[in-house]
Amino acid sequence: MTRAWLALLCLCLPAHPALGQAHPPPPTFPTAGAVKVATAPLIDGRLDDAVWQGVQASTDFRQREPQAGAAASEPTAVRIIYDSTHLYIAAELTDSAPAEIRASELRRDNTLESDDTFSVLLDTYLDSRNAFVFRVNPRGTRFDALVRNEARFYYADWDEQWTAAAAITETGWTVEMAIPFKTLRFTGATDQTWGLNFERVIKRRNESVYWAGWSRDYSFHNVSQAGQLTGLREIRQAERLRIRPYVVAGVQDIDAAATGTGRTGIGEVGIDDLRVAVTSNLTAQLTVNPDFAQTEVDAQQVNLTRFSLFFPEKRQFFIEGADSLRMGVGLLHFGPPPLDLFYSRNIGLSPAGTPVPVHAGVKLTGKAAGFDVGALNVQTGSSDGRDGENFTVGRVRKEVLGRSYIGAIATNRQGGGVRNTVVGADARFTFFDHLNVMGLVARADDDRVGTAQWATQIGAEWRDDFFELGANYIDVDPQFTAGVGFVRVRERLTGVRGSMRPRPGRWGVRQFELTPSVVWYHDEARVLRSRDAQLTLATAFESGDRIEVVPVVSHERVVRPFPIGPGVVLPAGEYDWQAVALNVRTFNGRKASGTLSLSVGDFYDGDKRTLSLTGDLRPSARLSVNPSYQVNDVVLGAGAFRTHLLGLRANVSFSTSLLTSAFVQYNSAGQLAATQVRLNYIFRTIDNVYLVLNETRYTEGVFDGLANRSLVMKVTYSLHR
Repeated sequence: MTRAWLALLCLCLPAHPALGQAHPPPPTFPTAGAVKVATAPLIDGRLDDAVWQGVQASTDFRQREPQAGAAASEPTAVRIIYDSTHLYIAAELTDSAPAEIRASELRRDNTLESDDTFSVLLDTYLDSRNAFVFRVNPRGTRFDALVRNEARFYYADWDEQWTAAAAITETGWTVEMAIPFKTLRFTGATDQTWGLNFERVIKRRNESVYWAGWSRDYSFHNVSQAGQLTGLREIRQAERLRIRPYVVAGVQDIDAAATGTGRTGIGEVGIDDLRVAVTSNLTAQLTVNPDFAQTEVDAQQVNLTRFSLFFPEKRQFFIEGADSLRMGVGLLHFGPPPLDLFYSRNIGLSPAGTPVPVHAGVKLTGKAAGFDVGALNVQTGSSDGRDGENFTVGRVRKEVLGRSYIGAIATNRQGGGVRNTVVGADARFTFFDHLNVMGLVARADDDRVGTAQWATQIGAEWRDDFFELGANYIDVDPQFTAGVGFVRVRERLTGVRGSMRPRPGRWGVRQFELTPSVVWYHDEARVLRSRDAQLTLATAFESGDRIEVVPVVSHERVVRPFPIGPGVVLPAGEYDWQAVALNVRTFNGRKASGTLSLSVGDFYDGDKRTLSLTGDLRPSARLSVNPSYQVNDVVLGAGAFRTHLLGLRANVSFSTSLLTSAFVQYNSAGQLAATQVRLNYIFRTIDNVYLVLNETRYTEGVFDGLANRSLVMKVTYSLHR
């Protein structure tokens, strides 16, 4: 077996430039010029307006995948103009087989990963780390997001006003975008130079092409690899004030609660968002009696570990600008975030996830005096015998040395006679383009704990397309409590991960992956609590399909009896086990795709088999269906149990403005079935009518057969000045 792996590595190693393959041409960092016009184009997706004629096009697009540096398989031409209020971008995306263009999505803010797409990245401060991203598919469906500090993911819940249209033609497809300057943030300089990049995805070929910085060592969100946009002169943000009030009406029937209320009416008015441009770089937001009726329900999870579950934030007021407030572990998570000093789900939600009334909140985010700043204050009301609380967060971050920063945070939570305060500092430094070093230290003072508690972290990671190596150490005191944060486990985590990802250039394989990783958890006495070691052996095919085999070796010391499943309590003791997982993911550019995961092996003093299936079915642009199913079959010395987790999402899009969705879940471990049906009519860019039906029915336990239901209509209408 060892010889076979060595032979395979020998075949693959020449794919890395440093190991014998000829170097591709170096990536370019080009410049594009914007032309000022007196007449705005009609945004209809067709490039027949006179204003586009004579504007020089950016045309030199090169592949990132599958052949780095090679000319794009299909030509692309992009032109940029502007007037006093908008930036306009037109793209002509030639395609030799227009009938094969993938365009299956009409849902606003879907990532569009199953479609052909055209994306624009704008680094409006030219700081090489932060940017706005705008993406369109051939049906004119829009996606927008933020890039903050070159993070590996988009902040996709950022949602702003802009328009776009697209058209499929006999020679390919065309796009027009109109991005209001009031949507963006930039300096007040008379002459502006911005970072700029374009990405085109030709889905059927699994091909991505960039205008600038197409090296595989980077992705589109690596702002430092962008080109430049020049020619912008005397532009300004016209909007100084926006207010978005709402009205809610409906009915609810609460039976599954300690004190059921029966059927009652719902009527609310408030301000979802009042936004004031304090300066061109700094925005203040106010919310009064906000309502989150339209927010999608949480996806159910089954937890067979001793660690806390992490649920993402979905409420718009807390999502926007969240990165300006967040401080946490940014490298080598080895699972959900181990530590986040700002976790907004603590605000306005009880530990059980039920809503707590929010009276008002104010937030300030942006840049001031050379610093990234964020501040938040929210006051909640009393609920279910719990006193109202006040939450305060302040965060500053100073950019240094190109792509590095240093920062600090302070949080305070108080109410019901209890106060929790956390102060912390962090830093992240980037060296040699690919080496990141990050550290964090925080102190928590809580009235319920006699002494100060500390959390520290230090980590480093090298990451490029071929090679990755990193280590992380996190030390959290046993009683460290972040009142406005999330702590997954209060122990000492040490993790190491490496990876080699050669590209053989044959057999229909795009890339192999060999990734060993080990993570240890120790208690405060440095006694081992857990150890998980795994080796990921993966193959990514040129077709877009992927297959993984992951052997796992685990150790766990259970210090007290642990309720692991329905009616099963795991006794204290030391446990060692081994398992192996098979993961298969099919190419998401097809009308039917999905993921299958199968794990079999030992589990504590018994065994466990887990099967997970997820699907993505897109029979037409108007309909998508996403079924999911997970079953855990566990047999232990203390007993046996089986859990089932079913989910079904269905989306029917009548247009890009009229959308319906349904989300049905069943969780045998949580003893409940939940349904949400939502209709969303977007009558203006950020103004909506929502009609939402929710039902949670309990299938076992004290509330067996009882349900909570609600039917709510919410309407927002923005006013601008």
